[in-house]
Amino acid sequence: MKHPHNFVKTVVLQSCLLPWLTLAGPLAAQNLSFERMTLGEGNSPKSVHLADFNGDGKLDIAAVIEPDSIAVMLQNTSSGFAAPAITSTGGSGAWGMTTGDFNHDGKLDVAVTNNASNNVSILLGNGDGTFRLAGYYGAGLSPTAIVAADFNHDGHVDLAVVDGGSGDVTILLGKGDGTFRAGQSVFLGSSPTDAVTGDFNGDGIPDLAVTNGAMYSQVVVILLGRGDGTFRLAQSATVGNEPFSVVAGHFAKGGNADLAVANLASNDVSVLTGNGDGTFQAGGTYSAGDGPSGIAIGNFSLDGKLDLAVCNDVSGAVSVYLGNGDGTFQAAVSFATGGYPTSIAVGDLYRSGRTDIVTAGPDGIVVLRNTTR
Repeated sequence: MKHPHNFVKTVVLQSCLLPWLTLAGPLAAQNLSFERMTLGEGNSPKSVHLADFNGDGKLDIAAVIEPDSIAVMLQNTSSGFAAPAITSTGGSGAWGMTTGDFNHDGKLDVAVTNNASNNVSILLGNGDGTFRLAGYYGAGLSPTAIVAADFNHDGHVDLAVVDGGSGDVTILLGKGDGTFRAGQSVFLGSSPTDAVTGDFNGDGIPDLAVTNGAMYSQVVVILLGRGDGTFRLAQSATVGNEPFSVVAGHFAKGGNADLAVANLASNDVSVLTGNGDGTFQAGGTYSAGDGPSGIAIGNFSLDGKLDLAVCNDVSGAVSVYLGNGDGTFQAAVSFATGGYPTSIAVGDLYRSGRTDIVTAGPDGIVVLRNTTR
């Protein structure tokens, strides 16, 4: 067991304008600020996730780390985290992760994609932040991202696996006992990188939006669910160059489900406005830092409107876009993380009513504690 990984550095960050942008609107005057705290956990964390893994009402941090494991850091005080509990995935090339209650025992479980062994590891939760390996399920070639939802309306959690090497999405249908069976494989072509689930046409059935991160690609593919665990192609929406990460949310109050996409090669964020029928239209493009590789949604300014946060791999910073509540966003403000953040997650870590930001990258895990007043 390693020594407890308490925060080793704390820096108070005030919002700073990206040098080529200009803020506008009343929210720009707010004192948006974060306190940066760097965790000592190394092992090149890749995908990061926030959830309450031990049922104490506090959000914990989980990350996929090398070699082929997940690390769960339980929050043990108001500002600290315990030493990570390490569980091997048993696969090779652990990459992405998602959570859900796969066996209906009230405890969070984890599914991890294994990029080199072309499968998915199922880790069942013990309810105390530790996990046990329950099995493996085949995917396509080089699986990366994974999302969870009930795609066939049987009350069990299913999985959608993004296979970057074979250019498809593999559906794994949950049986409700922690095991899965093979479902549909949807061929998309090229190199899909990320996916998000949501109801894009208002029929109450989970749909998928999948980014195509191939060089020179500018496409997000929309797959509408049929309610039986299968999907049909609805649209290939145009965004920036090499879309790498995607999120879904209602950016305009009372509106349809919209999408926001981080475009790795064009260094920007595309907003796609939902039409409510499973199709989308261009909703705006916003400059980011260098190498935007992950995107998340939260309310960082405490105004009740959805905002965006993007981690920039090359420039080592998070770009925050304050939402106007009408589907548009203000220009980015930047907060340094250091290192090379490749994954981002958000949540109210400290039960303060504020949305905090967590990033993961080769240099470790960074927490941006929201101190906005």
